[in-house]
Amino acid sequence: MARVRKTLNDQVKPVISWKVGVYIRLSREDDNDERYSVKNQRQRLAVYLESLMLEETAQLIDYYIDDGYTGTDSDRDDFQRLLTDIDHGIVNCVLVKDLSRLSRNDWECKRYLQHLFVVKDIRFISLELPKLDSYKNPDDIYELGVSIQSMYNENHCRETSIKVRGTFNTKRRNGEFIGAFPPYCYLKDPADKHRFIVDDHPASIVRDIFSWFVYDGMSKNAIVKKLIGLGIACPSAYKQQKGMNYYHPAIDKHPPLWSARSISTILANQMYLGHMVQGKQKVKSYKVHTRINLPENEWFIVRNTHQPIIDEDLFNQAQALMRRDTRTAPERTQLYPFSGFLRCPDCGKAMGRRTAKNIVYYACVTYTQRGACTRHSIRHDRLEAAVLQAIQKQIALIDGMAQLIDELNDAPVVRTVTKCLDASLKRYTQELEKTSPLRTGLYMDWKNGDITREEYHQLKKEIEEKEHRLKKEIDRLQVESQDYDQGVISNNPYFDAFLKHKNIKSLNRGIIVQLIKTIHIHEGGSLTIAFNFADQHRRIVEFIHNNKK
Repeated sequence: MARVRKTLNDQVKPVISWKVGVYIRLSREDDNDERYSVKNQRQRLAVYLESLMLEETAQLIDYYIDDGYTGTDSDRDDFQRLLTDIDHGIVNCVLVKDLSRLSRNDWECKRYLQHLFVVKDIRFISLELPKLDSYKNPDDIYELGVSIQSMYNENHCRETSIKVRGTFNTKRRNGEFIGAFPPYCYLKDPADKHRFIVDDHPASIVRDIFSWFVYDGMSKNAIVKKLIGLGIACPSAYKQQKGMNYYHPAIDKHPPLWSARSISTILANQMYLGHMVQGKQKVKSYKVHTRINLPENEWFIVRNTHQPIIDEDLFNQAQALMRRDTRTAPERTQLYPFSGFLRCPDCGKAMGRRTAKNIVYYACVTYTQRGACTRHSIRHDRLEAAVLQAIQKQIALIDGMAQLIDELNDAPVVRTVTKCLDASLKRYTQELEKTSPLRTGLYMDWKNGDITREEYHQLKKEIEEKEHRLKKEIDRLQVESQDYDQGVISNNPYFDAFLKHKNIKSLNRGIIVQLIKTIHIHEGGSLTIAFNFADQHRRIVEFIHNNKK
């Protein structure tokens, strides 16, 4: 009889002392499934671990628990701790309830299961879906069923992400707040966590910030110093004082303080107008959780969902000021009255403020710094006197217009039609209709090889930006057209803005900000002043022209 030679697999396996790391993960999408609760996972795994200890030499090293973590990436605190213990030889056996607890990312799951654990001689045990033991049956981890289950686990996460995103977007469209923390000075309504109520004290701080910035000409850094000096809690500290479960790594190292960035965030936040603004960012995908900023036309903006803190005129003035090129002198905390408003009409650059022999004057920066353009110089006292006189004349003109408006509105028939507005609306609509064929033609040019991929994406981006501008302008004109249908009254914001300064004797930055858009300094010292409310002024003039007969 022929002798049978024993192979290596037929030999008795050496006794290994298993150092077991029990891994438990519960994500938010699994939170409603009782089978995946941390308690149930732990009980199930403890029963198996007890039987393993009776059959083999094994000891529990630790429970590694990630509660509230998605399985689509491995950036989980306790999972990383488990991997570190594996690298240090502290753990050589990983025990999980099922494969989805290890990972819901198909690529990552296979990398750990079929490569990392194999290289480091780590025993992997899954109690179900599928049932695996890489020490007793090492070939099972390469079975087709394991790959299929891993792909199913990932697809489940993708489908859940689509459903959750759809639910969130529906809430956003309805103006329901879905964030963790409301903006500074708002609280979640106890009766409806998707709505806001105003917290009065911080609301007054927000109003002060806008007033200091717009009317008092204070720089953001000056506002920061003032708030810190007054002992006002910054937004991060405010959340903690209100008992919110707020955490930021920087707070652990240093106490939270106001910063120029936090002031900018408040000044730019449309939520203070009473509008719900959400969806400014999104994650790249359900597997890559890096957040990217979205253009404003993709935000979810629902108007008038809660009590406003700031009126729209003040908010718009703050936005206009932040777009201006303004700097505070080193020794000052406030901007000069005309800072950011003076322009050279020839080169378009700002006018610089200078002092010579105790006389303050302004000159074109292109001329003073580069020797180009021309001087366009004017003394501060003469500029201030000329602007004050221009404002006084504008107020007198508007006062007379207000009286005339009241007389016209008492007439039997009032005409509110505006040919100019209708023409503008028609022109912008036609321009928007032309962009769709351009987009189609651009795609065909790329496919035909007439332009490169980079050129296609660049041109496509330019067309999309143009479409966004046109849509925004059309929306504005449609709103203005609706206002025209209601006629013109003498107590509108345009009249109020000027007439409240009816007895003006001197200038300050607050008046300049409210009434003036730009001041152009011509060679020889003459001025061209562009006032705010230009559209409203045109509308009123047209209304008077249409009805003066």
